[in-house]
Amino acid sequence: MKRRTRTTCLAFAFGTLALLARGQDLAPLSPQPSVEQVAGQQSNLPELTLEEAVEQAIANNSSLKTARLETLRAADDLAANKTKRFANTQVTALGAQLVTKPSVTYPAGLLGVYSATGPIPATNQTVEIPRKPVGIVNVLVAQPLSTQYQLHLQLKALTLGLEGTRQDEVKTRLEVVDRVRRAYYAVVEAQSTLDSLEASLPYYQESHRLALVNRGKETILESDLLNADAQLLKIQNAISDASDAVASATERLNDQMGRDVHTRFRVAAIGDADTDSATLEAMEARALQNRPDVKKAKLLVQQANYDARAKKAEYIPDVSLAFSYYTTANFENVFPSNVGTVGMSVRWEPWDWGRKHDEYREKRAKEEQAEIGVSATERAALLEVRNAYRQLGNARRQLALSDASERAARQKLKELQEKVKREAALSRDLYQAQSDLASADSQQQQALTAFWKARADLKKAIGEE
Repeated sequence: MKRRTRTTCLAFAFGTLALLARGQDLAPLSPQPSVEQVAGQQSNLPELTLEEAVEQAIANNSSLKTARLETLRAADDLAANKTKRFANTQVTALGAQLVTKPSVTYPAGLLGVYSATGPIPATNQTVEIPRKPVGIVNVLVAQPLSTQYQLHLQLKALTLGLEGTRQDEVKTRLEVVDRVRRAYYAVVEAQSTLDSLEASLPYYQESHRLALVNRGKETILESDLLNADAQLLKIQNAISDASDAVASATERLNDQMGRDVHTRFRVAAIGDADTDSATLEAMEARALQNRPDVKKAKLLVQQANYDARAKKAEYIPDVSLAFSYYTTANFENVFPSNVGTVGMSVRWEPWDWGRKHDEYREKRAKEEQAEIGVSATERAALLEVRNAYRQLGNARRQLALSDASERAARQKLKELQEKVKREAALSRDLYQAQSDLASADSQQQQALTAFWKARADLKKAIGEE
């Protein structure tokens, strides 16, 4: 509503100038687009709200997509490691060609010595296996028993790692939202500057036209005409620069949203400043509770603790329930063709030269580092919140000042318009007042944009979207 009122006031002022100029038999105005025509051309572009920009960025932003994939990777890694708690099955098969002639000698009497037959066999018997294809198959099924505790600790550490990855994703999401907000507000600020300059252009054109008329009547000096030329050129150059700034800001916002940078649009007007009066202490408490980097720092402490405990659990011997089956093929029945066993399998490293102890100390040092990191992260978060809170307060004060300046400029223009109506004469002060109002409008909009930027910084600092 406030922006429509400003545009209407500026249009009314320009209309007053045109009517008064025709009443003084001045030359007709040069055909220039009016404020309404310029606004109409810009209104043809599709309007993009801040909520729509954030929604598209969350769906399309490349860095956020990468963070989501990293979370999926960590989840898959955890699922894969959970299978280590179940029985381990291995099948080993060998098919080969003998290159030697293996032989087995059965000594005399190996099977016993009997009174009726004598020793069996009576003499040493040698059985040779010719060079030919042979096969061996070994099947092993081992269910871990003593390592279940160690596996439990490792899985807990991986679960905390997955949660830490999710916090990284949340942090990336907050950063994306913050960048989109900043890019959106930059477009709003650039668009506001361009609108203000375009609204001021007709007044400079009218001043230039009047200077030409008065120079023809020799009522002004040549330097006055040259100054009018310079002022008109200055505002035209400023409009060109502002248009480039709008284009650049629009392209950056398109990039943050993950869409074609050539997409054209017009941003929606941002709302008035909010009245959030939360205390600094409340903001700090929310930051320590919500910020993903603080949460991840605490998760790293727990993860390091589980890693250290899992490393210490390596001192426990590896005991498993094992089933083994062994079979051969084409060995001339020299070797047993089928052997199956069930029992306990134990693997232990009694002497490691201090390796496990050193690795355990390294894990504990990592845990201490993580604890120090929690304190440092919390302090950094509090400093960021306090700084953002002060910046927001400063932006709020600047906004109040710009509002007061805008109201003063509007009132001055209103008073000069009444004076022009009474005296039926154009005044240079009126042109200046109109330009001042357009500038005050732009400064007020920029101050409002700066407020919302500071508001976005504070929301990011406390870990909220």
